Formats: sequence, structure tokens, C-alpha cells
Amino acid sequence: MKIAASLYTERMIYDTQHAPEIEEVVKAWQSYIATMGKWQEVVDGIVPKETDCGPIYELDDSQARPHESFAISDMRDVRVAKPHYHTGETEIYIVLSGSGLTVVGGEELRIHTGDVVITPPQTAHFTIPDHNLVMAVINTPPFNPANVMPLDTTHTEVKYDHDQYTKLTA
Repeated sequence: MKIAASLYTERMIYDTQHAPEIEEVVKAWQSYIATMGKWQEVVDGIVPKETDCGPIYELDDSQARPHESFAISDMRDVRVAKPHYHTGETEIYIVLSGSGLTVVGGEELRIHTGDVVITPPQTAHFTIPDHNLVMAVINTPPFNPANVMPLDTTHTEVKYDHDQYTKLTA
């Protein structure tokens, strides 16, 4: 993992093996987010999907980016988004508001408004919101629920330590 500065974000956390193509995706969505206005207005009229990550508002492909999906995850009333990984999908978080702790591949990362977190495929992750956490979530290729693999025991192949999860969520 590497941390690098970005014009829009306080920091960007990403996997260096996937950085060139993923950085282009991040920049495109950062540009959209910078002009979209309040997230509450963007999701007005969209029926959210209720998940353990809180209400998820899936937006249409208004950016003409067919190889990605864009959603807003309202985690303000969530205690913890349970551990899982995605097969074949990179997941990108852009923190729209609030703060929390996200764990990616065992690495604990404090996140705040403006931060970007990139989780490569086959990498365990979970999030513990602190205060009013709302994130844009971009998946590439587009999100497919069949690719989400929940975790409830340690799996070293996806860098998940269940003892770490238990300690952080106790």
C-alpha cells in the first residue's frame, strides 16, 4: 500500500499494483463528486437498498462509465459494516462526510472527509463508522452481489484476521 497526496483528497490510499488505471477512475469520480452538490440532493427520490452498510443509494450511469458502478453508502446509523471481500472487483471509497476506521487487508486506516481508499479484489475489508460517515462507493467492474464473499473466520488468503475484527468491534 502507498499513501499519496491528491488535489481533492486529504490522502489517497491505494494498491500500487493497480494504481495507474485505478487512479484514472478515482480522478473521474472525484471530478463528478466535486460538482454534484449535496449528496442528499443527489439521492433524493432514489429508493435505497437496506444493507449492513446502511442504506445504499445506487445511482445510474450518468457519467457514461459502463465499466464502473457508483453508489452512496449512508453509514451514519451503522455500528460496523461486516467483513467481506469481492471476487473480481476493485472497490473504491471516497469519504463524503464524517469519519471512521476502515480495515483493508488487515491494515487499520482512520478515514475522514475527502479520503480515498482503494481495495483490490480478493482483499478483506470492513468499516467501523465513528461520526456521520457517508461514502461514495465505486466498483470496477460494476458491483455484482454474487461477488461479495462474507467472512466470519480468519482467511489468510484474503488477509482477514477474525481476532482483529473481534478486538476492534468489542
